[in-house]
Order: sequence, then structure tokens, then C-alpha cells
Amino acid sequence: MRFLHPLFVLLLVLLPACSSTNRMLKAQPAALSPFFEQPWLAQDARAQLGFQKIWITPDPRVLAAGKAKRKLFIAPVTLHFLRPLSRGLASSEVAWGGVERREADVAARLREEFVAAFRSSPAPLYQLANRPGRDTLTLQLAITELNPTSPKGNAVVTVLKIVATPMMGFAAYLTKGNMAIEGKVLDSSSGRAFFQFADNESDQLTLINLRDYQPYGHAMNTMRHWARQFEQVTRSPRGLKVKDSSSITLRPN
Repeated sequence: MRFLHPLFVLLLVLLPACSSTNRMLKAQPAALSPFFEQPWLAQDARAQLGFQKIWITPDPRVLAAGKAKRKLFIAPVTLHFLRPLSRGLASSEVAWGGVERREADVAARLREEFVAAFRSSPAPLYQLANRPGRDTLTLQLAITELNPTSPKGNAVVTVLKIVATPMMGFAAYLTKGNMAIEGKVLDSSSGRAFFQFADNESDQLTLINLRDYQPYGHAMNTMRHWARQFEQVTRSPRGLKVKDSSSITLRPN
């Protein structure tokens, strides 16, 4: 009889403890950038909507005008507020040329994922528009942090998991990347924001995962989840909980 890998067993134990374990292993909120308007009014929405921070306009007229519109223009993602790399291994691999800086590609992919989320939704609240207009809302997105995963570091960690001790899998915290975004929904005609959100995600804890060896593999997965999460938030009745992504996965890719 073959024994289960100890780290695999640990993941099986942690997974059911969803709420507390997920929060413990999740990335901490990133500092809000100047892109985010009135950051002092931002609220923690992790328990209800999954996003770490949200803001809703206190102006009833702006809110009513925003809620009345059913067309959405998703603007190109801005990198103007992107911070420098802050993870040691990722910074070193970029400096050595082992990992490419692909912020522009990631920004384009982020917009594509949000567009795809509305196009594939079973009941989207908004019809996508090709340009902003008097009858549309505009979704603006900003990437504020983008630290790639360390492929070489994860290759070493994988070997340690197998030949040394499975608990060395937690050394992956040193090789993790992260991505932080901020978004705001504006009334296209007035330019005033009525909803904002911000979130930061790091690589999921895994046993062996192909995304661990792709600098932006985890980021791609995170962007897809953010897009679906946002689309679901737009059409969910008030008070309905929207599920956050898990900090642990057993999927191999």
C-alpha cells in the first residue's frame, strides 16, 4: 500500500477549514494607490464579496444614475500606478534575465478576462459597449503590484519536497509571486465613480502545480477569477455572498 504524500495529507486537512485557513494563507491587502478615490472610506468586503476593499459612493444621485445604466465599457488597463518589484527572488531572476517583465501583456490579458467574463455569463447585468457614451458605465482597472512567480526557486522547492521533507513545501512562500489590482466603475457621462474595489492575490499553495514553473501562470489564473468574481458581484442580489478564490489548490495546472 502506498502512503499519501504528507504535504498532500496536510492540504486535505486544511482545505475543509475553508474560511479561517483561507484568510490565514491569503495575501494581505496592498496599500491603495492614488488611482483609488477616497481611500479612507474603503471597507473590508472579504467576508461578503471576496474583494479585500470596496467603496460605494455616498452620493445617492450618483448611485442612482449608475444603477440605471445597463451598458458597460471596459477600458484598457493602466500600468501608471504599478509599483516596482518587491519580492527578492523575483527581482533577482528579472535582473539576471531569467524572467521577462511582461506587464503590458498581463494588462492586456486582464482586460480580455473581464470582457470574457461578461460574454460567457449566463445572465449578465450589463451589455458590453465598444466605447463610452451617455448611456454607459466605464470600468477602469489598474495593476498596482505584479511580482512574477520564481520558476527556478520553485524547481528547487519541488526537489526538497521529494527528497528532503514535505514540510519544505512551505519554502514556496519565498518563491511566490503576487498581483494586486484596483478597479472603479464610473458614470461615463459625468466621470464620477460610484463603485470601487481592490484586491491582492499571491500564488496558491500547491503540492506540484505547472503554474509554479511559469512566471505569470498564477497571475493568469487569478485574473480569470477576478473577472468572474466581479461579473457575479454586478448581478448578485444585495446580501448574497460571492465566493472568494481559495489560497490552496490540488489542481495540477
